[in-house]
Amino acid sequence: MLGVPAKRHDGRYKTASMFLSNNRLTSGLNDIRLLVDKLLWQPNALCWLDLSHNQLTDLSDELLGFPNLSTLYLHHNRLASLCAVARINRMPKLRSVTLKNNPMAEYRGYRTVVLFVLDHITRLDFVSVTESERRLLSSPKLIENYLKRQKS
Repeated sequence: MLGVPAKRHDGRYKTASMFLSNNRLTSGLNDIRLLVDKLLWQPNALCWLDLSHNQLTDLSDELLGFPNLSTLYLHHNRLASLCAVARINRMPKLRSVTLKNNPMAEYRGYRTVVLFVLDHITRLDFVSVTESERRLLSSPKLIENYLKRQKS
């Protein structure tokens, strides 16, 4: 069957990606590690995770347990706080993230702040981070002014 990874004799899949979109997942994914361990032959090899189109309101530190995760789709959820984004900044190989169509994406300057917090990503919401954006982000004063505006 096209698109379905091969299964091993123990019933686990030989893949480094998981599609968990459109599953009505809520809360903070506290059991994501158990699920991945049960389904994947090499759970630490997970590098691509699609959690889009769910009802996530927060992100669990359990995501940090996937050292090779480089692509994380979180668009069309209910993430409202930049605290969740700050949590995933501790993922060293993370390069591509989607957060569009979450309440946090409604904030003015959303892209700038997310790129400041996730300073090592190269793509946000399917758009490459430009050199001019990187230069702009090198000014901490810009982010400080943004945060002051959000409080008022």
